[in-house]
Amino acid sequence: MKNGRLLSISLPFVAGVACGALCNVSGGVFPLLVITACMAVLTLSKKYDRWLILVMLFALGLFCYSGRCPIAVGNDAFILRFNDVFDRIPFEDGRTAPLLRALMTGDRSGLDRETVSAFRRSGASHLLALSGLHLGIIAMFIRYLLLLLGNSRPAEIVRAALLVGFCLAYTIACGASPSLVRALLFIVLQQVAALSPGRRSSPADRLCLAATVQLSFDPGAITSVAFQLSYLAMIGIVFIAPRLEAWYPSVAEKEINRRWLSAALKLDPLRRIWKGVSVAIACQLTTAPLVLLRFGNFPQYFLLTNLLAMPVCELLLPLALLTLLLGCPPPLVWITNKTAIILLDILGVIASL
Repeated sequence: MKNGRLLSISLPFVAGVACGALCNVSGGVFPLLVITACMAVLTLSKKYDRWLILVMLFALGLFCYSGRCPIAVGNDAFILRFNDVFDRIPFEDGRTAPLLRALMTGDRSGLDRETVSAFRRSGASHLLALSGLHLGIIAMFIRYLLLLLGNSRPAEIVRAALLVGFCLAYTIACGASPSLVRALLFIVLQQVAALSPGRRSSPADRLCLAATVQLSFDPGAITSVAFQLSYLAMIGIVFIAPRLEAWYPSVAEKEINRRWLSAALKLDPLRRIWKGVSVAIACQLTTAPLVLLRFGNFPQYFLLTNLLAMPVCELLLPLALLTLLLGCPPPLVWITNKTAIILLDILGVIASL
């Protein structure tokens, strides 16, 4: 399905759910009557009426929100056991275990005030809020581990099933916050597309489908700040970041092949840095208005935080998971501890600016 068609389905439905949340709609009689009327007119009409479809989808969003019911998932016992595992690891620095607990399960209870303040002042509070970012990093690490299964068709199916199963279990165990669910849907849609030869799935497709599916099952999620920030950030990444990244001057492929050390030039570390800058700017452009409205502040050093702290965090989460999977070998414990301290030191320096 083309992006325009998928967007024309997703947008009115999401708008209907949002309108229901703003107006606090309860009781689905009126939206149901609108849906019935639109279906009757479409059935009796001899020509396709796009506006009736849009109105029906909008009313369907209203109806879903009006008939919503709270969805509670999560396993506090799992989180407590997971936290106990981190507490038993012999890290040299006492700040490492509480930091890993916060990053892996969202439990900030063990963090001291200085650490929380450093995260807040440096604009890295989103790292402490368990979100799609964390699940994405963990999923990427698991995907690399599963490459050991090979590249045959059966291996691809098994790899996709194991990856989705692990991400689903992790999402449910950690409370299934709206941002985690959004990331899970992205992973599921990506794996389905990868297993469907000849079919393409763009990030815009996955964004529209994820929003529609998530709000269909849990319309009340639209009132969550985590849901709003997660999708606003993804809108920036999908629609704005590629345009910013395109500003980077490109070199023709033929010219690169004629140069000495062409392989090194193709890596182009400056392009990688600019890609990170593009993503950071795009996310801030789309999330800043909501952050200012809800929290009344704006992270001044978000570029430094994303360029310096994010790569360390992306390394720390897989290291922590690998340390647990391998039974906490001393070398890995030492490396994980040092990486955690580097992250805290970077955030401390940025916060002091």
